[in-house]
Amino acid sequence: MSLSLRRFVFAAVCSIHLPAWAAGGSAVLQTHDPDGNEIVVQLEFADPQHLRLSSQAYPQAYLLMLGQNSYNVMQFGNFPLVIDTDDMIAQMGQGQMPPTPAPTDDIRELIALTPTGEKETVAGIAGERYRLRYVDGAQQQREEIVVASRDTLLHGLSLSLYQLGTRMAKSAGIQPPAGSERLARELDGKGLGLLRFGDRLRVLKVDRTAPAAARFELPAPPGEGSLPS
Repeated sequence: MSLSLRRFVFAAVCSIHLPAWAAGGSAVLQTHDPDGNEIVVQLEFADPQHLRLSSQAYPQAYLLMLGQNSYNVMQFGNFPLVIDTDDMIAQMGQGQMPPTPAPTDDIRELIALTPTGEKETVAGIAGERYRLRYVDGAQQQREEIVVASRDTLLHGLSLSLYQLGTRMAKSAGIQPPAGSERLARELDGKGLGLLRFGDRLRVLKVDRTAPAAARFELPAPPGEGSLPS
């Protein structure tokens, strides 16, 4: 398994810290990998306990969240390999963890999230602009414009994805910044899901059709042993 693929699998959930899904559906997001390269990620879900994350850039791999467990699924020829995400992170080691902060991982302290009164439509969904003020890891005050909506699908998606990213970060020994967690709680408390986060994340497409149940089934039992080199 190449280092770039390993970095994608970790970054895919840890570089998209959103807070929100009530009914099944899917969304396509444009974001950036740990090296700052643009990447498009597809998210599918049946309910808050079943999430599938993939990218066309890595068609041989995807991630499944099934309840309290998450798995990385990779295809090697005709053979699927299923690895518990916690085990994979442990094998990667701290020395290979992505050094670049995720979109909201740099929010050490949340100062304010204030509506601007302006509207913006993203992916055909009407949203409202908010001015986000925060302190970053370098103790510098920053400001971003985020677009959020009370769309039920986006709200559920954001919360599920945030919880998955937080769980994976903690498995890697990384404590999510207090400001990031506070932002997640504030958005969740208002029933909001993110449509755009500055120029670092944007929803490109939303599909409200529930994916087939087979999309959330493991193709093989979780394996043991070392990752392929």
